[in-house]
Amino acid sequence: MSVALLGSLWRPGLPPGIYEERPAVVTRQRVRLDVAALIGLAERGPVNTPVAIDDARQFEAIFGSALPGLQLPLAVRLFFANGGRRCVVVRCVDHVHIRTTRLLVPGFKAVRGTSRRQVRLAARNPGSWGNRLQVRAQLIQRPVALGFDPLTHAIRIPPDRPATGATLRLTGRPASPGAAPRSRFFRVALDAARQPILVPPPTAPFLDTELLAAAVELSLRLDVFLDGRHVETWDDAALHPSHPRFLPRLLGRRAASEALLPPRTDTANPEDPAAEPDRLWGSADEPWGSDYLRPSAMLTNAWLLPTKTLLAAPTGILLSAAEMPASRHGRDATASTGRNHFFEGTAMALDDLIEDSDHRFVAFNARPPALDTLAVWDQAHPFEPVALVTMPDLLHPTPPETVSVPPALPDELCFGTQCSRGKADTTANALDYPLLGFDANALQASQLALVQHCEALGARIALLDLPPGLRAGDIVQWRHALASPRAALYTPWLRVDVDGNPATVPPSGAACGITAQVENDTGVWGAPANRNVHGAFARADDAGLPEPGFLFEERIDEIRRTERGLMLLGARTTATDPDWTHIPVRRLIDWLKAQLAADLAWAPFEPNDTVLWSAMAGTARRRLKALFNAGALAGRTDTDSYFIRCDASTHTRGDLDAGRAIMQVGVAPAVPAEFIVFRLVRSGADDPRIEVL
Repeated sequence: MSVALLGSLWRPGLPPGIYEERPAVVTRQRVRLDVAALIGLAERGPVNTPVAIDDARQFEAIFGSALPGLQLPLAVRLFFANGGRRCVVVRCVDHVHIRTTRLLVPGFKAVRGTSRRQVRLAARNPGSWGNRLQVRAQLIQRPVALGFDPLTHAIRIPPDRPATGATLRLTGRPASPGAAPRSRFFRVALDAARQPILVPPPTAPFLDTELLAAAVELSLRLDVFLDGRHVETWDDAALHPSHPRFLPRLLGRRAASEALLPPRTDTANPEDPAAEPDRLWGSADEPWGSDYLRPSAMLTNAWLLPTKTLLAAPTGILLSAAEMPASRHGRDATASTGRNHFFEGTAMALDDLIEDSDHRFVAFNARPPALDTLAVWDQAHPFEPVALVTMPDLLHPTPPETVSVPPALPDELCFGTQCSRGKADTTANALDYPLLGFDANALQASQLALVQHCEALGARIALLDLPPGLRAGDIVQWRHALASPRAALYTPWLRVDVDGNPATVPPSGAACGITAQVENDTGVWGAPANRNVHGAFARADDAGLPEPGFLFEERIDEIRRTERGLMLLGARTTATDPDWTHIPVRRLIDWLKAQLAADLAWAPFEPNDTVLWSAMAGTARRRLKALFNAGALAGRTDTDSYFIRCDASTHTRGDLDAGRAIMQVGVAPAVPAEFIVFRLVRSGADDPRIEVL
């Protein structure tokens, strides 16, 4: 915060000669570079859509559990276990062959004009997870005393309740002696004078004072279960689209976490709000929306009328997705998902949409590639852009195996077979993506595409996982193929505990968390190294891994087992340019560019003269001085650490004519000390002392 004094002012009430200084406070928000993007495979969740995640529980609520065969959930856990505060998660999948589970709402019919169909809902996101959903529908009946004027045949509706659009059930006189009483559904509407009326107008069998006094208002209670666990309740849901709590509107919020396309409108229907698609489906700023369900197409402008089955069921009707026909079940598309889906958009052919109509309601055919969707996040969050990115699911190194399960995380250090205690168990690969197995050329090409994305953007670093089992020569080739100041390679893979079962996970998630933690603890100039790795109990066995000195020289950041536990001991990029060898140097320059751009947001459209140049230089000088004082820059004095030029020498005639104000900034980043070297000197045979020099 900087404070500028506007001058000394006298106001009434102050003694003579006493003046008041009025400050103008200018606050500048600090840019964060601790937000990481983790892109990969998940049990459920929106596809090719960036979702902000602030803790592991939130991830599980949106994207599901850490099932065997999925690296993304484990990487997210490691990110938060190692100090990360916020990440952006993007789920990728073969969007063409994946399918969405559809469910029946039991005991209801969707009525549109003269057509009547079963009421269907769909799982919120595609995948087989929706097959484990259950829905219970319960009809709630509340008495509503309606008045009746026998002279005018006018029906008096209470002004406070029911609301416009409410569904009422009236019981009329039997058609003949001994016959069952008639029952019919009506809705509350407003006439031209804004007075409540019943639609359609009740006929003679229902126009009776006693019968109208026994009317009931109908609403719906919908309970949602996943794996037999109650996860959501939608109470007091209305049955007609004109009601503000219409069930599809409650469920179908067009939230930022998943873009739902508005339903098609029928302009031939006078009740169709063609100009107001969100009236039915809700909007992002409304406080409702299901995390598990979304409406079906049939519910657009449909009146949901209960059947005799539901009317006679006092506790409601429960239906599981498993009871649906097989053609309605969700599917994961595990056999066709490959690395290409991490880098492709979600364009779909018309035949694919026709095959499964529920695809129409997920913006599959409008989603860019996962990496490109991050630009949408950066635009919406300029002070916390995605600065780190990793794809932990690019490689699944090992198939499911029989392993020994530790009863708990060991208190003492262990490695490999030393941790083999406890009962044996077989880990089943719940979601097996076979095309993501080890293919060196395909994996390297995918990692290179990620690096090239970061280079083209110029403000992001790719954290990559070195494949296990590489020999020394292969490691050299791999690093040279990915040489870049915007890439870092980590090894080895880690062993983590997943609900009592051990699993193997790539190290990049932990590296992202440590990098974020160092920034928040020290600053973006701090080296993300010499930190404990939390959330893992051992390194994965990698017998061919070269010795640490070789990895250091090849700029591979290694996680080692030390007397202090598992430690990340490396903060180097894969760059061949020595100026960009260190991750904190790269990140400091990225942060400084972003922060100065934010600090100088006031400068455009100001007169391009010496006053502006001086003000710009002063703003930059204050920022760099603070960096120097924090120890982020090298040099004994601030003049040794940075320079700023913004004067006539930095501008040409062409720059002035084009309205460009140019400021040159040079900094000397502090390079981390990777080794502390001591010289040990023995004094002599007669003097056994050791001097440390």
